Amino acid sequence: MNKLRTLACTAAALATVVALPAADAHAQSIVLCSQAALRTAITQANAAPGPNTLFLAPGCTYTLTAPDNGTNGLPVVTSDITVVGSLLGTQNVIRRQSAAAFRIFSVQGPNARLTLNNLTVRDGRSGSDGGGGILNVGGALTLNSVEVTSNLAEFNSAGGGIWSSGALTVRNSAVSFNRATNNGGGLASFGTATISNTTVTGNTARDSGGGMDARGGLTLTNSRVTDNAAGANGGGIDAFALTGTVTDTLVRGNTIAGDATAGGGVLNEGGSTLTLERTTVFANRSLGSGGQGGGIANSGAGDTVNLRNSSVSYNYAMSAPGGIFNNGGTVSLTATPVVENHPTNCSPGVIAGCTN
Repeated sequence: MNKLRTLACTAAALATVVALPAADAHAQSIVLCSQAALRTAITQANAAPGPNTLFLAPGCTYTLTAPDNGTNGLPVVTSDITVVGSLLGTQNVIRRQSAAAFRIFSVQGPNARLTLNNLTVRDGRSGSDGGGGILNVGGALTLNSVEVTSNLAEFNSAGGGIWSSGALTVRNSAVSFNRATNNGGGLASFGTATISNTTVTGNTARDSGGGMDARGGLTLTNSRVTDNAAGANGGGIDAFALTGTVTDTLVRGNTIAGDATAGGGVLNEGGSTLTLERTTVFANRSLGSGGQGGGIANSGAGDTVNLRNSSVSYNYAMSAPGGIFNNGGTVSLTATPVVENHPTNCSPGVIAGCTN
């Protein structure tokens, strides 16, 4: 193993890409351990027909010290590219280490497909177009066993970790400790988001959606949305103008701090219908003066929250109610206890089956 690592590090200095024989017209390449090699590999994959798979060097941290183009650390992905990290030993890392601000990956256009497997994306820093770690504009972005961490979307932009207006799929991953100066501290999805077996934790947004800002469509399954914070609404999840489902998920310890704000755990707004099935909303907080709905806030007429076989408990708000705040929309409870919230459980008289 030591000999293999020595050879990999020596070869890295050559900054070349070693091609593997194609199988079923699916091009494959090994990317040696340097930022130049990774940039070359993506450029070549964009130019080649058909899908391309890039295998990262075992244990390598690809450190980006300057942008490749504009505010992007790597060439913009415009074709079908899969980047595969090491399955054994230390996970591959792709990170920014520079005084210059730039994100790590950018995906652009309807024919662009980027799949990331078994790696970490960290320390990206975007400009006003958002997506501190990864930006997806109209393409398809898939993350399998990926950690997106410690990225920043600055200049009043959204999506500290990820900004996506296309199809976003996240499996068995973590979106953690990212920051946005607008919405979506962890991620902002303005297309469709399908997220499973994933932890969204420790993210912050100056405005709404500390964990995630989801618009268009959301399917969240077997996941954890924990310990995120927003300056306005939706400490964990801000669901806006969508039809979405949250299933077998824990929403815990999320916080909002702005005055007269709502939805420490979940905010449902903009004509959304959100269904929570077998989901626990626990110990979230609305801490601003006049804040309501420490657990869940349903913003207004046209907004619907359906809770089935779930629970809303031990949430806190500065003003009543602490559990579920319903502001003229529809909230239905099926086999869902709403208990031990402070100062009260629900908006009085407007949620059938909820008592204070």
